[in-house]
Amino acid sequence: MNDIIDVNTTSYVSKNCRLSGSVKIGKNCKIVNSTIENSVIGDNVEILNSYIENSEIKNNVTIGPYAHLRPNTVLQNNVHIGNFVELKNAKVGARTKIPHLSYVGDCEIGEDVNVGCGVIFCNYDGKNKNISYVGNKVFIGSNSNIIAPVIIEDESFIAAGTTVTDNVLKGEFCIGRVKNEIKHGALNLYMQNFTSKLKYFGTDGIRGIYGEKVTNDLCIKVGYAITKLYPKCKILIGRDTRESGEQILENLAKGIVSGGGEVYNAGIISTAGVAYLTKFFDYDFGVSITASHNPSEYNGIKIFDKKGYKLNENQELLIENNLILPKKIKNAEIKKVEIDAYLDHLKDVCIKDLSNLTIFLDCSNGAVSHYAKKVFEQKGAKVCAINTGGVINKDASVLNEDLFVENMKKSKADIGFCFDGDADRVMCITKNHIVIDGDRILYILSKYRKEKFAVGTIMTNMALEKYLKLCGTRLIRTAVGDKNIAKIMKSKKYKIGAEQSGHVIIAEHTTTGDGVLTALYLLNIFIEKPELFYKAEKLNIYSTVALQVETDNKTILKDTIVTNEIKEQEKHMGSQGRIIVRNSGTEPKIRITVESKNIDKATKIAKIIKKTIENQLKT
Repeated sequence: MNDIIDVNTTSYVSKNCRLSGSVKIGKNCKIVNSTIENSVIGDNVEILNSYIENSEIKNNVTIGPYAHLRPNTVLQNNVHIGNFVELKNAKVGARTKIPHLSYVGDCEIGEDVNVGCGVIFCNYDGKNKNISYVGNKVFIGSNSNIIAPVIIEDESFIAAGTTVTDNVLKGEFCIGRVKNEIKHGALNLYMQNFTSKLKYFGTDGIRGIYGEKVTNDLCIKVGYAITKLYPKCKILIGRDTRESGEQILENLAKGIVSGGGEVYNAGIISTAGVAYLTKFFDYDFGVSITASHNPSEYNGIKIFDKKGYKLNENQELLIENNLILPKKIKNAEIKKVEIDAYLDHLKDVCIKDLSNLTIFLDCSNGAVSHYAKKVFEQKGAKVCAINTGGVINKDASVLNEDLFVENMKKSKADIGFCFDGDADRVMCITKNHIVIDGDRILYILSKYRKEKFAVGTIMTNMALEKYLKLCGTRLIRTAVGDKNIAKIMKSKKYKIGAEQSGHVIIAEHTTTGDGVLTALYLLNIFIEKPELFYKAEKLNIYSTVALQVETDNKTILKDTIVTNEIKEQEKHMGSQGRIIVRNSGTEPKIRITVESKNIDKATKIAKIIKKTIENQLKT
């Protein structure tokens, strides 16, 4: 086969270069003393004294001297590869730097990553295709070893000389020569390079008190900004039962129509219902108007892409950068959409006859109040449903386990479930009046399905991780939020994930937490293997103490006195528990969680940390 060489006339290729196979070189490139085989080179690329084979290089990239890009390497725009760097089967995101003397193989690296000199990515067993995944804005210090298969999430900091053998969660500081350890509260100086901050979007969309943070003008701006992502888009909107929902719908619709989009209204429906119908009917976006478990005076906006996944941070930032009022605000024509396709989907999930069961449901006066009972009854169950017509989340079992037990006792049901306001969360309760939270649900799903991997969060109980390991299931942790669980499940093709708070995702059925769907799926297991529920009841889960400090000061956790106190308490805790201190992504609060085998010890430590934060807020 003859060589096919295509070099743009504006590029310079020195005479001592060797080009062979199929080679395409774009505009304004400078290539000196290099070998290029079967590769595509973009515009404004500089390659010096290097060897490029079977690779793809985008625009504005610099390589070498003495770099070697081996087969299946892809470099996105504005990447810098320094001297004596070797890459193989590696995908490298935009603006990432690998300065010199590193081997990067069998991995996917995100955007804005710094890989220090002497870093080695290891595919250690030589048998399986072990791939490492590195997120965005990650710093990897010099002389580190990344031992596949690991996942290093966004904004993490890997100190120099660290051997990484376990997954590193978003924003964590990792250090250790033999085995990586996490240093909570450590300041990630690398993130000071990135000044873009989300002002309105939190862990789960935009949320706040209606009329204060969530205003009519903001809703118009958000609707208008969505159309800047995709002009002439078709957008499906659903909402929960809050009084402010209709006003938010009207103003979102004004912004969307003013930007050239069309609005379709699904009425009162769960957040997961919006996600499902968005994908089912091929809308460009879905919007759920809800504040989830928050009190009735709150409301918010969750946005889904056309495949039913919540928007990523880059998309959210694009919306925030376009939050302007349209010059001419149009009144919206809103088309009605029936939700029958979603209800049919729910019924199809439960393949068992429920006619021998009495089921208790607490609907939190929320989004599923008008259809949850009917779905379970259509599968044959006798249903006792409460909180189907009052103020959303008022006296809701999902927010109070003692109340859940009390309501279950009154119902005399065989099994019970409670949902939050938009029903993206679920808790289960057995006839023995033991609450099955998201962690225990993950245990039941893992045992029943015999999954090799299950996705949790930093809040997933330590004891559950040990129980899953005994079952042959490896727990993959991610940051708080079912959006983060869904992201990693999608990218790694994991099948199940759950948060302790009750967000559960079963990949073949949903792209986001769906309380009613999860309950129906669990009923299949309950009828077939009820012993799994009794095993879940008996799990010796570590005691958890959760305290909170009300503040909108998000930088106090970087305070030296606060971080030092957390480190000191971690020493006292040792290997017998965990301390997690974080800013809430949905409310102006700092959440303090302490896990321990000893409840008294956990309580004492949590109170010390809370007092330290409160004192520093006063200074």
